[in-house]
Amino acid sequence: MPIPFILGGIAVAAGAFGVKKGLDAKEDMEEAKELAEYAQDLVKEAEQRIEKARKSTSKAIEDLGRTKIGILSSSMKQFVQNFSRIKNVDFRDSVGMEELQDFTPDSVDFSNLEKASFKAADLASGGLGGIAAGSLLAFGTHAAVMGGGFAIASTGTAIAGLSGAAATNATLAWLGGGALATGSATAFGVTGGMVVLGGLVAGPALAIGGAFMASKAKEALYEAEENYDKARAFDEQSKNIASSLKAIKKRAGQIESVLNKLDSLFIKSNDTMKSVIAKSGTNWNKYSVEDKKAVRVCAQLAKTIKIILDTSLLNENGKLSADADKAIALGNNKLKEIEW
Repeated sequence: MPIPFILGGIAVAAGAFGVKKGLDAKEDMEEAKELAEYAQDLVKEAEQRIEKARKSTSKAIEDLGRTKIGILSSSMKQFVQNFSRIKNVDFRDSVGMEELQDFTPDSVDFSNLEKASFKAADLASGGLGGIAAGSLLAFGTHAAVMGGGFAIASTGTAIAGLSGAAATNATLAWLGGGALATGSATAFGVTGGMVVLGGLVAGPALAIGGAFMASKAKEALYEAEENYDKARAFDEQSKNIASSLKAIKKRAGQIESVLNKLDSLFIKSNDTMKSVIAKSGTNWNKYSVEDKKAVRVCAQLAKTIKIILDTSLLNENGKLSADADKAIALGNNKLKEIEW
């Protein structure tokens, strides 16, 4: 068999091998591209899910903060001003109102309430609508009487890596619009193509090029598969994050609701106490049984509202606080107990 013919056959075989490798590479690259697109879609949906939940939860917490500030700066401030005028207040004989035993105009609890109400009034002096979102988030999340209104610093540290108060601050910073590092799937761009050249020289060159492309395509496919798995994991994680945010939003709404209901009674009770002072003066010892009852009820509402205002929505780890449930239950029980 002539040598040129043999060489020609080898060239043809090499070319065919290269074409097959090139086709295999094309299929792998197409699959990699498809997986990458799926991964990108999953990540985009997951990020949108989290962002939607973040905005919704932030609004609920801000609304709660606004309500807290509104109560402190109006009805609570009115209570503080009127209650502080009454002398010789003594709730020791108040059956069923043990929480009022140490709640007098001279008590630490009342002093803290007084400071918080005036601080809130200053904050709301320009109108509740002008209060910064950061302050609203702080008041909505933390104790409004003892620890409300602290400064929230932006942080680039991952929330999951923080502990204690720093974790809560990072959570608030993120809820306020901070970036959440989520990563993203790698996009594979398939560029160029295979140019089939004829002849003896083209065969071996095509074989080498095709084999090289197939190797790179395999790597791309493996990487695409890994990224797709990561995207699926992130998608599941986003559902958990959204679920947690939904729970926080729900709890914030429940606290705001019970505060509004209590405040509605509190406003009426404040007016009644003000009438008692106007009619009977400021000496507790000279009040009638009905007068004392009116003042006690008002003080009871103030104390209950204070306890709820002092309950943090999130704990020090930035997660939903178990005390929030107790605060809601306390408020609802008081609403049932108080009779008019």
